[in-house]
Amino acid sequence: MNIDPTQSRQVLEIKHESPLLCCAVDAAGRFVLAGGRDRGLVCVDVATSAKTILEGHESWIGAAVRASSDMVLTADYVGHLVAWDCGGERPQPRWNIPAQATSILALAVSSDGKLCATGDREGSIRVWHTSDGKLAHELPRLAHPVYGIAFHPDNARLVSADRQPKKPRLKLWDFAAGKELTNIDVSPLSAYRRVEDIEWGGIRGITISPDGKTLVACGSNDYSGPACALLFDLESGELKRKLSSTLKGFCYAAKYHPQGFLLTASGDVAKGEFRAWNPAQDESLSNTPTAGPCTSLDIHPDNRRLVVTQMVGKGSYPDAGTLTLWEWL
Repeated sequence: MNIDPTQSRQVLEIKHESPLLCCAVDAAGRFVLAGGRDRGLVCVDVATSAKTILEGHESWIGAAVRASSDMVLTADYVGHLVAWDCGGERPQPRWNIPAQATSILALAVSSDGKLCATGDREGSIRVWHTSDGKLAHELPRLAHPVYGIAFHPDNARLVSADRQPKKPRLKLWDFAAGKELTNIDVSPLSAYRRVEDIEWGGIRGITISPDGKTLVACGSNDYSGPACALLFDLESGELKRKLSSTLKGFCYAAKYHPQGFLLTASGDVAKGEFRAWNPAQDESLSNTPTAGPCTSLDIHPDNRRLVVTQMVGKGSYPDAGTLTLWEWL
């Protein structure tokens, strides 16, 4: 049965003592795992709404992704990658490895669930076997931090997104050969300030359409915004469309729903939103405002529910987090 992306209602809200940055729902739809600016991994039982804190990380947790029928992966700011077995009464660590030397800023899983990739602050990109956490491939080191990774649906290629000042780049790789295939300039997402010598903007997250033809890069259009997602033709590098918010902050994440529409999560100072889009249109199908910046989202396996994480607090200094579950009608 198709859902209507323009009609939704909030069915669950979980508050946390620290800002939340990432979330993932396990393949059975039983647990939501969410991480943020503390060491504890938030685990929410979807059926009972019970919240527990899982130990296993040594720093802030910035990335989470569903990996297989019973596994969720999470990554932290000291370079550790943890595989959580979600087949029991509560998630338990299956393996825990020092995947990168510095903060892991990007994490992705192949569509067949056999491989995952990590990218860090020093520009290192590594590909791992999800079964045991063993290294499979390592790409040539980039000169800038890696803020996004996405596997192509063919599971033979992946895309990296870096934060090169003035000219953030998207690169398509044959990762087994370590060969760069395509290089796309994404300078509209740059917000480089010459006086401060800081790249305030850059790419914040990427995703690839299920047919492998469209690459989505999330961020902010120049220094003053708006938050936006740029849609590129993956083969030619041509910009196909810009999906713009009314917020002046950042679009942090995007994800395709199996029904074909695109979801984006964005945030500004002390406010946020998530939107549904027809990728062929400039105007969004729906816009749901939130109390704080939306930092991540994941679609429940039933495809009828959506999980969103937020940072909340006064002004530009969020000091808490919220996880919400929404249901489409």
